[in-house]
Amino acid sequence: MQLRSDLSIPHIVDSNLIPFVDSPTQGVQRRMLDRTGDEVARATTIVKYSPFARFPRHTHGGGEEFVILDGVFSDDLSGDHGRFSYCRHGIGTEHEPWTGEQGALLLVKLRQMNDRTETPITIIDTEISKDWKKDSNDKRQHLDLFSNKNTGECVWMEKWNADYESNDWIVGQGGEEIFVLQGDMNFESLDGTNDENNKNNCTEGFWIRRPIEWAGRKFKVHSKNGCQLFIKTGHLAMKL
Repeated sequence: MQLRSDLSIPHIVDSNLIPFVDSPTQGVQRRMLDRTGDEVARATTIVKYSPFARFPRHTHGGGEEFVILDGVFSDDLSGDHGRFSYCRHGIGTEHEPWTGEQGALLLVKLRQMNDRTETPITIIDTEISKDWKKDSNDKRQHLDLFSNKNTGECVWMEKWNADYESNDWIVGQGGEEIFVLQGDMNFESLDGTNDENNKNNCTEGFWIRRPIEWAGRKFKVHSKNGCQLFIKTGHLAMKL
């Protein structure tokens, strides 16, 4: 399967409009955002676990990274994880995940790692983390989740208060992805480009991907009601 597999093309997708489809595992459904491959694939997916669903033990040949969007997600490696927890399982790790009575909704990225020397497991409960840092603008906070000097990959979250506005959002090197975890964010290109990606209002569940060719491109950003974002840069340029 090839779905938004050309990384040179920008995309803005409202994942709420994508129907869930059954996976081969009972009680597990998916909304596919991008995919290269069949069941074993480089993929970005929203995965829904029904209450008390279990996924068979498996090994992550190309790594796995996910954010819990809702519910509680558990596995035999590290226990229970709640809403907005960030989990990263490196190349070669294996686990058996399940959910309890709440079920769980996850944003999952599969087979998008290539550095076997990174820490095998990274888990951060962003809801209780004390490492959130305020920007010079008091209406903006960020929390570093992961970075790798060998690959150039950086992962973090941001919180914007209501009426936050900035003219200096710059697309990073190696491509950029943004997922709106909650709230709303608006962006408008400041380089004069007039295309379908020039001005958009994105609310909870929107997924944005900007290609490596857009590095340095500048945007005006704004949030009317405040928001929380999951952001990655650098990873689209990695050779997998």
